Amino acid sequence: MDRFDPASKPEVPEADRVEQETPVGGPDDAETNDESAQKSAAGSLEVNDADAAEQARVVPDEDEYPHE
Repeated sequence: MDRFDPASKPEVPEADRVEQETPVGGPDDAETNDESAQKSAAGSLEVNDADAAEQARVVPDEDEYPHE
C-alpha cells in the first residue's frame, strides 16, 4: 500500500507545500556545541535552594495517602 502524502496532491497550493517542507530553524537558529554547553552550565548554577529542596522531596503515591 502506498503511503498517503497530502502535500503531493495537486490541490495543495505551492506556497503551502513549500512551507510544510521547510525544516524548522535555519542557519541563524543553529547553536554551536560550545553555546549550548555554556547555557547548560549557566542554568545549573541558577538554582533556587528552596525550589531544589521542594523538588527533591518524595511525594507518596495515591495508595500511600491516608484515606478517611
